Amino acid sequence: MRSRLLILVLLLAAVSRGVAQSPADGKVTDNSYVNPYFQFSYIWPKFLKPYDTKALNLPQSSPYANEFLLFSARQGDEPFGVVIFAEKLNVRTAHNAGIRDGTDFLDRATRALSPSGHPKILSRTHFKNADELTFEELDYIIDGEYTSGIVIQVGQFLIVFKCNAKSAVDLAEMTKSAVALSLAH
Repeated sequence: MRSRLLILVLLLAAVSRGVAQSPADGKVTDNSYVNPYFQFSYIWPKFLKPYDTKALNLPQSSPYANEFLLFSARQGDEPFGVVIFAEKLNVRTAHNAGIRDGTDFLDRATRALSPSGHPKILSRTHFKNADELTFEELDYIIDGEYTSGIVIQVGQFLIVFKCNAKSAVDLAEMTKSAVALSLAH
């Protein structure tokens, strides 16, 4: 009887604290996106506004398994902004071997660029931010849009920032906000 009561009390305590159960358990606050599952917060640039992820026109089936859309923000009514998603590592599918790490993810993204969009790779870097978190970044222009893929590994997931902008200045602001990501310890 006591053990059942103890289990019930512990379960209620966990629920009341809001323990994250899924990668997509994030929420938008006044000026940031907070994800308790991955224990990070992201502050987007002021010229972006949160955008309902359900309204995004994304492909219905990803070639990769276990992809979780986390957050998106847009620049007004324009198709520019940032999308954040989590990709589980090492998940094999019928289409491919699992993604091993950030380098593998960006290699695949580079190979998938459509030649009809006349892609031009601007840079590809591997670096640490002020908090010593390791990032990988791919910047390119495709169809006249400045685009960036920024990746950080958190546990068995990659957190991916896909940014696109009408100018290099706007892309730089989005990139700056992505690499300012902080993880709770």
